[in-house]
Amino acid sequence: MQSIRSRLLAGLAISGLIGGSVLVLLVTQQYGLLTGHHLSTTQTLHEIFDHVVLPVGVFLTLFGIGAFLVVRDLERKLRATARQVSLAAGSLQAYQAPVENLPTELRPYVTAVNDLILQLSRHAERQEAFAADAAHELKTPLALLALELDKLPEHDTRRLQEYLTALSDMIDQLLLLARSNVTEIAKDSRMIDPVDLGRRIVEDMAPAAIGSGRSLSFETHDPSSFPGLEEAVGAAVRTLVTNALRATPEGGNVSVIAGPGACITVSDGGSGLDAATLKKLKARGVRADIAPGGAAGLGLAIADRIAESHGGELQTCLPETTGLKLIFPEHPGRTMPAAAE
Repeated sequence: MQSIRSRLLAGLAISGLIGGSVLVLLVTQQYGLLTGHHLSTTQTLHEIFDHVVLPVGVFLTLFGIGAFLVVRDLERKLRATARQVSLAAGSLQAYQAPVENLPTELRPYVTAVNDLILQLSRHAERQEAFAADAAHELKTPLALLALELDKLPEHDTRRLQEYLTALSDMIDQLLLLARSNVTEIAKDSRMIDPVDLGRRIVEDMAPAAIGSGRSLSFETHDPSSFPGLEEAVGAAVRTLVTNALRATPEGGNVSVIAGPGACITVSDGGSGLDAATLKKLKARGVRADIAPGGAAGLGLAIADRIAESHGGELQTCLPETTGLKLIFPEHPGRTMPAAAE
């Protein structure tokens, strides 16, 4: 569809052509230019110029200038609104566009879009509240089940304990996901140091990695801090490390890399996930038999949702290397000092 400006100019050109043609016919009839008593060619052209070209040109010029100013003012208001919408979208905030300064013709459309955004925002809030309530309700029976399992012989309950621990971790992630909304982030966020966060995660998970026959290391590459909920981002990174340890053959190494910029990468020794496969695993309701170690893909979906709530994204490291990375928006002036390996 053409822009309003080009459509308006086209309409003016058509109107000018039709109006000029009508005026030429009227001048021709009035001065008898088609009869035997016509004026000379010079006089004819002069009359057409005075009574057709000049008035039509003046009218179109003045009308065109006025239309241009009106369209430019409207365009300025729409661009300002678009910038506000883009800012809100970047931080996943619901935005209600003001209708007071918009033309009457646009108000029904903008009002309808505002109503849609409001309904979607309320629906998202209800979904987040339900996830939080469901996760809280599940914590109690899981705790009771863990107590009952402790009463049984260890060799009979080892696998059940592993499944129970994985389920408990998933519920903790759901609680963090429910907290990872714009309101909570704006209220509780602070600057996250990816170096400090990455080191702590590696220190916490290194014993389990060594016990499984893998090694876990940490690197830095010119990292920078970013705002967010450190607990939620840490859970997302731990999910990536857990998946990476599953994907890495025994004897291999998993590396957590802080940087470059506001980025945390988990590099593994597996075959990697291409962009199309990762997109499927991030989709809600997809069970990932093709995920590393045959684990459910819900963990990656939650990690991606946590990154998204911080304005970031979960991406694959392919084709450069194998692994996944969490990329967050850059925060100017927050570059971290280089750390020793």
